[in-house]
Amino acid sequence: MRADASTASGCEGGEPLYLLDYDWTLTRENEPMDSRTLEALSRLKRDQGLKLVIVTARPLKDILSFVTQAEVFDAFVLELGSALYFPGRSYLVLFKPVYWDEVLSSARARLPAANNGYVLYYVDQDYYEQAQALVSEVAVRHPARLVKVGSRTYAIVPPDLDKKLGVERLLAVSGWRPRVKVAVGDSLTDLPLFEVADVRVAVGNAHPELKEKADFVSRSSYGEGVVEGILWSLERAKK
Repeated sequence: MRADASTASGCEGGEPLYLLDYDWTLTRENEPMDSRTLEALSRLKRDQGLKLVIVTARPLKDILSFVTQAEVFDAFVLELGSALYFPGRSYLVLFKPVYWDEVLSSARARLPAANNGYVLYYVDQDYYEQAQALVSEVAVRHPARLVKVGSRTYAIVPPDLDKKLGVERLLAVSGWRPRVKVAVGDSLTDLPLFEVADVRVAVGNAHPELKEKADFVSRSSYGEGVVEGILWSLERAKK
């Protein structure tokens, strides 16, 4: 069942939608957002009527600790698209296969968790082989994958999960119909995010392959590069 956009976020549809990766895009890995970046995004949202969404593999607790003004964003696509959070109403929507609790139970019994999510099971790279063995074992009955989600972190995830699916879920749940979808990222894990976007921006520190797929590459890195990319897209829309 689709939720009305005003119910989820208090905003009407039709605005341009900006889909922003977190680690190495808005800021360096495992660091909170810079207050100057938050202020710039808040000002752009207010003055230009934008919708801002963070799309990340991180769980909700990380984002709430790193982003001090969550209300700047209309939504968060979390855990690679298996969770949606709407800060305006504190709504959390989860997506997981009916068998997924069995997968999580097996993981908890055999692997120490590197982080705590609602759907994804995070493991440190030191336990990669054990995690891969577990996934191969449970996949006989319950499809699952092991994917890299950080410099030292992997996650056991449901099949076919990526940021593109997460954005599709966001649009289905919120009912938003944005005029244009602009994705901003840095790494190869953002390629699915680029697939669902109309306009693609790579920050200055992005992977070379992502830069090749981008419509615009910021000269600046991290948060400054994100703001630069948004300003470029707004100028482009005027032409």
